[in-house]
Amino acid sequence: MPARVPRRMKLGLDRRRYERLAPFYDLLELPMELVAFSRWRRLLFAGLGGGRILEVGIGTGKNIPHHPGDTPVVGVDISLRMLRRAKARAERLGRRVELVLADVEALPFRDGSFDAAASSYVFCSVENPVRGLEEVRRVLRPGGRARFLEHMRSENPLVGALQDLLNPLVHILGPEINRRTLENIRSAGLRILRERRLLTSIFRLVDAGRR
Repeated sequence: MPARVPRRMKLGLDRRRYERLAPFYDLLELPMELVAFSRWRRLLFAGLGGGRILEVGIGTGKNIPHHPGDTPVVGVDISLRMLRRAKARAERLGRRVELVLADVEALPFRDGSFDAAASSYVFCSVENPVRGLEEVRRVLRPGGRARFLEHMRSENPLVGALQDLLNPLVHILGPEINRRTLENIRSAGLRILRERRLLTSIFRLVDAGRR
């Protein structure tokens, strides 16, 4: 289950940041994992089985326990160190996952390669989120589904303004906390099928489909 590396891939700022964070990433997210993230991750892959699945931004592999057991999954990430940790986790769990080093803005797959796609807390960090979402749409077959577990800008005006204020500081660690992800999904040509609010209007589970 080695990570497959494309021949050409730029070592951008985002990749360097996540290469540095990889050894500490699970620890940094531990408080939120204990409070809510681990519970929400179970929802991400529920009902997505029955075809080939792409997990975008697989990171250290925290979603691997929730992959459908009878469905082939390909996981991509921009960080080789993250993929190595995902590989170790998959081996501990006895799960088969194909791991690929890739940037979501330039996925190394043919059009219509997947029946479904999933991501958790990814499009808050992608440099050009609409382009990344367009790539997700491209590699989905017609009628394919995409599911996103994301945090985004609050619809509460005061909370949203506070997120705008704090965003430059938070972005030093990687994510942006004021992304308008629903708008980005629509701009990428995906149709929103269902939106479930998990914690206020910030944390949401979004089902979308390829038009």
